[in-house]
Amino acid sequence: MSDNWQEDLLAFLRQNLPEAWAEAVEEGDQQTVLALRDELDNVDFVRQLGKSGWVAPDWDPAYGGRGLTRDQARQAINTLDEWEVPRTPRGSGLPLAAPTILQWSDEATKRRFLPPLATGEERWCQLFSEPGAGSDLASLATTAVRDGDDWVVNGQKVWTTMGHQAEFAMLLARTDPDQPKHKGITYFGMPMDAPGVEVRPLINMAGQLEFNEIFLTEVRVPDAYRISPVGEGWGATHTTLGAERFALSGTKKKKRRAKDEILGGKTIDQVIALATDLGLNQNPYWRQRLATEWTNQRLLRLTSQRSRANAAMGKTAGPEGSISKIAKASYNQSLQVLAMDLLGASATAWTQDNQAPASFVEEFLRTRANSIEGGTSEIQRNIVGERVLGLPREPDQFRGAPWREVPRS
Repeated sequence: MSDNWQEDLLAFLRQNLPEAWAEAVEEGDQQTVLALRDELDNVDFVRQLGKSGWVAPDWDPAYGGRGLTRDQARQAINTLDEWEVPRTPRGSGLPLAAPTILQWSDEATKRRFLPPLATGEERWCQLFSEPGAGSDLASLATTAVRDGDDWVVNGQKVWTTMGHQAEFAMLLARTDPDQPKHKGITYFGMPMDAPGVEVRPLINMAGQLEFNEIFLTEVRVPDAYRISPVGEGWGATHTTLGAERFALSGTKKKKRRAKDEILGGKTIDQVIALATDLGLNQNPYWRQRLATEWTNQRLLRLTSQRSRANAAMGKTAGPEGSISKIAKASYNQSLQVLAMDLLGASATAWTQDNQAPASFVEEFLRTRANSIEGGTSEIQRNIVGERVLGLPREPDQFRGAPWREVPRS
């Protein structure tokens, strides 16, 4: 690693971006930058960014990073954000799988999975939820049985985001049914092209193909692809879920356009612009509702600062991510409802000449999932109640019983 890492980063950006991009950044011309970004091959750029170690600059070079200190890495990420470049590989590998692999896997597994994850050459999806194990994830029934150097996996997963595009999956499977449900679970990295993996699409109510159900029949997963120690998958799962709540809480500092937003939905600025276009922005009733949502957005941002501060200090994501996730889902859904109310009858039908309402309606429909995905808001409230407020856990008459003895619907 060069001691002049700032110069190395700027040299990379100038070599891999149009000359006009650097000029626009220097002049503070964000509109030009965003226009150039729309023309950029994001996948190829992020691949080059990852190969140069700038996607995760604090990682060891053996894992695909630059070996920078945490403070240096934060400065590098800030520079990338100032240049408005795409820096996140496709799939959920970087935000979800990587923290888990870094914390729980052995050295060989880290070296195998992290470099192609950072470049986006291997996209990851999540095989956690099952038809009978959604909110109660620990009751999962997918099994993995050891057979020499492999594990043989059988079961079914559901609500797998972008599973039809992923090369690898974060897989939870039960490896010891004689243990209580929170034990005897192991965490694997599973190739999605392995024999016995069947991907079936689930179309959401916005007409989008985003989710899938996955059927696993005698799928062989090498033990070398095991991410957690045997039987310690539940602890590793908490690392992933904590990272997911942080990602879904909208805590990232970077400015986002609507199409970059993790949870989907129009932004407050876009909804205000809609009210202005409709001539409703001076109406006292609509102004009050717009002001309420603007205030909610500011409160969410302030609440999210706690998560950002902890992340900056190197702390593992904790229950505060649940607070932000609840607030983000509630705010985002409420904002889209306001957009529908502003549109009125135009939200139910529109003309060929004016397709703008269709975009708002699609975002409204997509965001109905915000309070479900990444752990339902009800489950998040339980986490806050138990881990933040210290309230007693809900009674469970089967707590501590072997998984195979617990009744399942």
